[in-house]
Parts: sequence; C-alpha cells; structure tokens
Amino acid sequence: MDYKKFIQNGYLNLGEIIDKKKCRDLYKKIESSRDWGENLFRSENDIDENMWLPKTKYSPPSKTNPGKNICNYSEKVDLSFIEKNTTFKKTIEDICGPDHEILLKKFVVATPRDWVPNWLHERMKKNYIDNLNPFIKNEYRDFTYFRGIDYHMDVMDRLNTKLDLITVYVYINDVTDEMSPLHVVNKSHKFCNTIFPHPYEDDDDKNKTVVLTDGNRKEKMTKEILTGNAGNVYLWSGVTYHRTKPFKSSDKPRISLRYTIKKNKDLKKNFIIDEFLEENKLLNFRNVKNNTSIITEKKTSKEYSNFNKNSNNKKFY
Repeated sequence: MDYKKFIQNGYLNLGEIIDKKKCRDLYKKIESSRDWGENLFRSENDIDENMWLPKTKYSPPSKTNPGKNICNYSEKVDLSFIEKNTTFKKTIEDICGPDHEILLKKFVVATPRDWVPNWLHERMKKNYIDNLNPFIKNEYRDFTYFRGIDYHMDVMDRLNTKLDLITVYVYINDVTDEMSPLHVVNKSHKFCNTIFPHPYEDDDDKNKTVVLTDGNRKEKMTKEILTGNAGNVYLWSGVTYHRTKPFKSSDKPRISLRYTIKKNKDLKKNFIIDEFLEENKLLNFRNVKNNTSIITEKKTSKEYSNFNKNSNNKKFY
C-alpha cells in the first residue's frame, strides 16, 4: 500500500476490499431489525413535552447517540469479516500501529426526506439540524441518523487531543449520487485552524471542487464524492473536511459502518499517522472547542448564517 496520498491529502480509498455478499447479508439483517421509515421518530407532542428522554443504564452516553459498549448495534453483530480482513487490518496497523484503539464504531444512517415527519421538516427549515437522534425513539438510538451535515472535522468532538486518529468508513450497501454519499476534501487539513461552521465558497459537485477560506486566504481544493459499492472502504484523518447532503427519497437508505481509531498513546514508534502530522506541521495542534458548544454559541449569532449561506440543505425541503 502506497501511503503518500494519505500523507499529502489526508484521505485514502482502499477500494472494494470487503466481501460484498457478507455486506449485503448484514444489510438485510439491519433491515429486519426495525420498522424503517417515519415510525422511527417520536411524536411532535412527545418532543414538546420532553425533548430529552430520561437517561437509563441502557441509554446512549450522550442520551441520543450510540456509545462504546452502550446502546450500540454494531457491537451486537459479527463484524469479523470486516475487522479481520487482511487489507483492512494491515492498513489500519500501518497507519495507527498494531495496538491502536477503536474509540468508537457505529452504524450511520443517511435518512431520506420522506421518512422525516412534516412537523420536523418545518423545524429543520428554521434551524440547523443534522443529527436526528434526539427525535428518534429511544429503542432505535443504537444507530446514528443524519439528514445531511455541513463540512466538519471528526476531531471536533475530542478536545485537546493529539491528532493521531483516523475515521474509517465501510459501505454496507451500494451508494449512488442520490443516496447522500460522503464528500471528502483533499488537503483540507491545511484549514483545520478554522472553527465550525468552516467558511467555504463555490462547493461544486460537477467539477468536484470547493474553495476553502480563512480571512483573506482562499484556496481551491479538489474533493472526492464517495459513490461506491457494498464493501468499499475509505479513511481520512481527524482534520479532513467532509460532509453529506440530504436526499429526497430512496428505496434503500445509505447505511454505513464508521470507525474512529486512534494510535495507542504508549506506542513510541512512528507510524503513517505520525508522518502525516509531521509532514503537515500538525504535531502540536489541539482542538479547543467541540461541535456541540460551537453550534450552541452560533445559533443566535450572525456567524450562524454561514450554515444557511453555504448549506444546500434548504433546497430539499
């Protein structure tokens, strides 16, 4: 495996390395695990009376999203055909070391518009809402459900940590342009000093480019739109910009498996992730604000208009 592209771009496409049939069998198992569609959602009255459900020992640690060893469907199914895959395993060990830590693995659902109740659509028009889990019934919160999300970095939710972590995405079903594929921006780690929502212009899907900005600095970047088949695996650094855009409807929603993996802090030997950090002068970078606090701060400020200015979410309503 040539890791020069990862070191330069912060992104790597491993190709269709996972057994397709086993991925599709897993997808069928997931399909049968619940009544997919509007039934996933709580009622408007329930939300108005009690937005945050009481926490129990079975609830996600954030009250809404799956956590490690808590309310997590990915820990209830056999994923050995992925995690023991020779290429998958070797690539992660090459990048993060043999004793790497899986901080979290979970299934992520790109939720079609026609699943979302009309009353919630009205709220989403008025406010920036990407993570739908607060509106999902408690028993179904063992997945994370998104309705599009603006450009962000995964390190955002890990304060003051070294950037020796990666995100790994496994497509469980075939993903077309119409199914909210991920958009990943090459070399976007150059702009990791900006805070969410990250400023950008001219997000062009046809030419696969986006202009990232930071004060007077502007740079046109190429991006990857990750359409692919069941068994495709992609990975990127914790400071690589990526997003999804919402979609109207689909017979098959995109359901993907996402891993957040970090180098073991006790490993002194350098691996590919260390080369990435050194090459890009990120060894001393630390994130000082997280996603939740930034959205809370900016919802009522003028800066929050960046969501409406940049996001393509509104045209789907």
